[in-house]
Amino acid sequence: MILKAEEIKGLLPKRTADSNKGTYGKLLVIAGRKECAGCAILSALAALRSGLGMVKVISAKSNFTALMNAVPEALFSSKTDEAALEADVAWADAILMGPGIGTGKKAEKLLSFVLDTRGIPVVIDADGINLLSQNDYLREALKTKAAADTVIMTPHLMEMSRFAGLSVSDIKKSMTETAVSIAKTYSITVSLKDARTITASSYGDVIINTTGNNGMSTAGSGDVLAGVIASFLTQSLSGFVAASLGVYVHGMAGDIAAERYGVRGMKAMDIAEALPELFLRIER
Repeated sequence: MILKAEEIKGLLPKRTADSNKGTYGKLLVIAGRKECAGCAILSALAALRSGLGMVKVISAKSNFTALMNAVPEALFSSKTDEAALEADVAWADAILMGPGIGTGKKAEKLLSFVLDTRGIPVVIDADGINLLSQNDYLREALKTKAAADTVIMTPHLMEMSRFAGLSVSDIKKSMTETAVSIAKTYSITVSLKDARTITASSYGDVIINTTGNNGMSTAGSGDVLAGVIASFLTQSLSGFVAASLGVYVHGMAGDIAAERYGVRGMKAMDIAEALPELFLRIER
């Protein structure tokens, strides 16, 4: 199945005149180890640019100044003790877990905490997927979490190769089959990223994306996508709709960025900053 442009406006989260920042959801972003502030910045900014009400970022303390300069609307914490995490999860409506967190013991502990938490949907991206790939306990925790709550996973080809134990060339030959197989096995939604990203539900539904361009093959583009998808999930869209719509919108924003800067000159921040114009075009 392919989404059509005329369908997009009807799929976007609804907005009302009688609303406040809490109306449009609170997203907890766990991203950015030391000296990797960009992952947290791009995902948080993209989430806010996609209609989100509030975002809080858990990141390394050293990332505070960079994040506040780039996204002053965000809340921030560097505390990762259990009491602090429990309070942050209680505040949030959804979690984005993984961009730039690394694959060390601290990151493993954070992912384990998220997967053991019930009653809140989660998007797992980047290093979150890499951690799952190297830890059987976390894989089982993923299945248990997905049995109770919505989980979306957003791997690129190499991340899927590590997770599924398949070569990149084999995955490229069977993108749809791979995405569907993993989605069904773990009862999650999977957006398998490539030139034509495939989004699959745990029931075998498939959306093939048609937006975007090769200028989006740039560092940080996946962080922007994760932020858009997590924003839609926080605003109460279902996992499959949030993921497939997020991929489509991300690609359209990439096309606007290419109009402005060309495919050779555009970067991930340009995609995030193109989101407002994209939504204006859709609304019109």
